[in-house]
Parts: sequence; structure tokens; C-alpha cells
Amino acid sequence: MPSLRASRAFIAAVAILIALCTPARVAPEISAVKSWAFQLQNVDPVEIKLSPYDLVVVDYGFDRRNATAFPRDVVDLMRVRSDGKPRLVLAYVSIGEAENYRYYWQESWLKTRPEWLEPENPEWPGNYLVQYWHPDWRALLFGKPDAYLDRVIDAGFDGVYLDGADKFEQWRQSRPSAAADMVELIGAIAAYGRARRPGFLIIPQNGDGLLSHPDFVKTIDGFGREDLLYSEKAPDVRNLQRNIADSLRQLRPLTAAGKPVFVVEYTTNPTLASTMLREIKELGFIGYVADRELSKLSPPAFGCGQPGCSQ
Repeated sequence: MPSLRASRAFIAAVAILIALCTPARVAPEISAVKSWAFQLQNVDPVEIKLSPYDLVVVDYGFDRRNATAFPRDVVDLMRVRSDGKPRLVLAYVSIGEAENYRYYWQESWLKTRPEWLEPENPEWPGNYLVQYWHPDWRALLFGKPDAYLDRVIDAGFDGVYLDGADKFEQWRQSRPSAAADMVELIGAIAAYGRARRPGFLIIPQNGDGLLSHPDFVKTIDGFGREDLLYSEKAPDVRNLQRNIADSLRQLRPLTAAGKPVFVVEYTTNPTLASTMLREIKELGFIGYVADRELSKLSPPAFGCGQPGCSQ
């Protein structure tokens, strides 16, 4: 992990390029998006700029623990490709879990646990399930200058990619309103974001069951889906066909509404990546393949369905 000083120096160097590299831009419509990329670690704004992707999801800043967001000028740099065409840049925000490497985290919470904070996720150390309907958690997410969403909007992102929408599934037995609560939270985030910035995009990830709520489908601009075809049980292993069919059935209301589905599969096998992306494209979705750590930008020719791929 680079030092904060080194990160700031890098960002300063990038900023020097902006005046020469960034023309005036008009945000593309999400319906025009044909390719996307998803990277949360080691983000290089210049690499993002030079990539051919129509939409990119990144973390909102280079120093997450100290709440140092990418400056607006650097976000604008990433929003224009090297050929001058605009792209959409969305910020990753987790709404179903608290992360102990975020600026809002307080070490005292582990001794005196807030009532909304639940046990740590054993599969992702540092991530803690939350009562996402709780007012105190919502206050951390949006509604004041130092809230997560407000920082993202101030940095100039085109929208948010909301991870953890599927966490309602862990509450269904103990809380009958769990799904409706998640729909309401995402609706509140959308209303607040669009009030502050018209056209602000909302793309939740996972939680297919929410798509049975008509208000949810109306609210969101697209939907992200991990492991649609592979790796539910083990890396590179195809999912059970009945599970795939059930997921596709639940995704139909979204595709019927003309809203894009962004699928990310995880593998380091180029041959399997090509197979994954070809099938995703045949399903009418937009595919991306990466390492599960999302630590680097995948090359555009990694498989069919991405820019630069021969058919």
C-alpha cells in the first residue's frame, strides 16, 4: 500500500495532465454503454483514462481510511477517454456492511458496539453486517457534508455502484420487512443523490429478489450481478443450471424495462474468461472479468463482449 505522501504526489502529477487532456464533456446515456470495468484497488487514473471502457466503477478515493477522495479534476480526467469520447465513472459504496478501513470507522465500536453494528463477515475480514434500516447507519451514508454519498457527489462522480444490496437476505427470517427496507434505503439514496445532482445514477449489485418490487426497478438505472454463471460454490466451477435459470428469471423485469445488467465474473483463466463473456453477451448483458480482489484493470481483449474483441 503506497504512503499517503506518495499517493498525493501521484495525484498532483496526474492533475498536471488534466488541462491538456480533458476537453469539455457531456455525460453519455447509460443506454449507450456497451462495456464496463470494475476496479477497487491500485486505481491509476491515467490507466482508466486510456482504457476503452464506456463505464468504470472505482473506489471513491485513493486513501479510504482518511477520507481522501479523488479530486474532482482527477475524476473528470477519468471521465474522458483518450479519443475524447466521454465515459461514466461510478463510485463504489457498500450499503449492507460497514468497513473498518473507511473514514467513518471508529475503533471504539468494537468495545462499545453501536446497536446497528453486527458481527464481522468471516469471508471478508474487516467487513461488518449492519442494520441498514437504522437511522444512525443511514446518517453515515448520506444527508450531511461528511457523509459517504455527499463526498462522492462533491467529487463529481456520475453515480454510485451500491454493493451489499443482497444483505437483506441475511435478515429475512428475523425481519419480515428486510427486502422492503432495502428497497426503501436505495430509493432514499437515489432521491437524495438526484436532488443534489440531476441524473445521478444508481446501480445496486446483487440481491436479485429485490427486482420483484416494481418501485425498485423504476428507481434504479441498472443492476450489477456477480457470479451469475460461475463460482457460486468454487472458483471457475459453473453454477447449477437451475440457479442460473432462476437468476435469469428474476432479471427479466429489468431487461424488459430496458435497463442494463452489468455482470462481473472472476477468473484468471483467459480461455474461461472468453467463454464467460461470450455467454454474457448472448444473454444481452454487459460483461467484465477480473481477479476477485479487483486489484487491476483487465485488458480490453480479455474475452468477447469487451472492447477490442474480435467476434
